[in-house]
Amino acid sequence: MKYDLTSFFDGDEYAYKLEGEIYEVPALDSGHIIDPIKYNGKIYKVDGSSELHVDIQYKYEDECSRCLKPTTRVYNTVLSGKLMTNKGKYNDEDESEEIIFYEDGHLNLEEYIWSHVVSSLPMKTLCSNDCKGLCPNCGIDLNYQSCNCMGNTIDPRLEKLKELFPKK
Repeated sequence: MKYDLTSFFDGDEYAYKLEGEIYEVPALDSGHIIDPIKYNGKIYKVDGSSELHVDIQYKYEDECSRCLKPTTRVYNTVLSGKLMTNKGKYNDEDESEEIIFYEDGHLNLEEYIWSHVVSSLPMKTLCSNDCKGLCPNCGIDLNYQSCNCMGNTIDPRLEKLKELFPKK
């Protein structure tokens, strides 16, 4: 989504509202974004500079990393930073906050939002925080059934240690 900010920078307003949805998103290596990415935020004039704050919400679908069931979750993230106009004059050692560039009074927000969404994707998708996963031996979903596999297996490299604890 491209925004024309020239009238905002020339005007007396102190805030500019941003709101929209991104429908076309690139493919991901794992999982996918379902539904449009929604964003809502503002640009503020602060001490001669402009600050951006955008709340982003998206729905992500992937397999649970433990039990392999399809899982859909809603995630929220925030994009915030300082607006700057000239990439060539910027020295990244000057600032500690994120810099968002615009050209000729136009801000292309879509690439910054997509970059922020990708960086906020979960490393491991879980259907629930207490998911028990699958038994590595028999494959039973431990969320619904229990098995006797785990109690009887001993790592063959450590089996010799059983001799240290004689049976009573």
